[in-house]
Amino acid sequence: MTLLNQIFDIYVDLNITLALTAIIWLAAKLALNRFGRKLAFNYQLAILNGLFAVMVLSPLAVAVYQHMQVANVVPVAGTVNLADYAVSQYLRGGIAIPAEDFQSLLGLRSRVTESILTFAPGVGMAIDLFLLAGFAYFSARLAISVMRLRRMLSGCHKWRRSGRVSLLLSDRALVPFSARGLYRHYVVLPSDLLASPEDLKLVLKHELQHVRQGDVTWEIGLEFLRPLFFWNPFFYVWKSEVERLRELACDQKVTEEAGVDLKSYCMCLLRAAQAGFRKRELLKAKDRVGNVAAVALIEVQDRVLRRSPAQKLRRRVEALLEKDRLRPHWSFVCLAVLPMIAIVFLSALSIQKPADWSQDRIMLSTIINLDRMDRSTPTFGQRPLR
Repeated sequence: MTLLNQIFDIYVDLNITLALTAIIWLAAKLALNRFGRKLAFNYQLAILNGLFAVMVLSPLAVAVYQHMQVANVVPVAGTVNLADYAVSQYLRGGIAIPAEDFQSLLGLRSRVTESILTFAPGVGMAIDLFLLAGFAYFSARLAISVMRLRRMLSGCHKWRRSGRVSLLLSDRALVPFSARGLYRHYVVLPSDLLASPEDLKLVLKHELQHVRQGDVTWEIGLEFLRPLFFWNPFFYVWKSEVERLRELACDQKVTEEAGVDLKSYCMCLLRAAQAGFRKRELLKAKDRVGNVAAVALIEVQDRVLRRSPAQKLRRRVEALLEKDRLRPHWSFVCLAVLPMIAIVFLSALSIQKPADWSQDRIMLSTIINLDRMDRSTPTFGQRPLR
């Protein structure tokens, strides 16, 4: 297997594992809601980010596990592979289709992969053009977003600086937002916010909480992965969940602090949204911040096939009014998450390409050869084939 084949197989496996991980997360969330038990938002966000990290690292974990099998550190009998399991079930009579058709079905992924990597005319070429065009388009959007953000930051006025966090004032920012570079974090505030000291205090608490949670770093990672996963609908499901929980967790953390009034915080969100909408109309959104490296207090940009900013704001206010969310000790959370991590790892392991030859596959090949011989051998009363 060439290096290009290995890279493409890892890419396909990551997309499949991402879909399975998203389904696992949604199923776990649905189960908790059915039992009427809801985790605090910061716990949900931590679990979501942890599962995504496990998904991204799953190819490395699988490679280490397979190396340990070769070194006889773990038993080979413990191998989990869907293709090998399907062959075993076929030999046991659990799958009733012709042997040649079954073998052709098993080799479908290899044939499609080969046609894509060789730019074969037809389906292979169409998939290649689709992937290359999508990667180029979303990479260009990413570059434009970075340039817009850099231009926005360079046009801000420096206000204060504390450690690696710089507070900036902007005359053109629609809403407060957080961003970061390689070493520094930035909190950008609309300059007219200085006229409202109470709102300014709450906004700073909110944006600095984003910095402490590492939300901007996760946003950067997701945006840089978008050109690779642009065609996968589960990537957008996952990103939407992260964006939702990120804001809810931040709201929850800020309002739990002493001295923060819940009503005042909700009204601050409403005023920030109103100011953002007004400024958007005045500026015609010419200098809006791109999607990368920025986490805004309030969304004021309408997006296709997404909830409107008004709906998201309403959901945030309603979530702040919810009480009695579960806050178990982190050790219990880790124990509860371990089965989910195990399922993600086993899923990544099960979709790997099987070994070229195994006892079951030799048996399947023997059955196919016997069927071919049976069809080509004339029986009594039949005319010999010519």
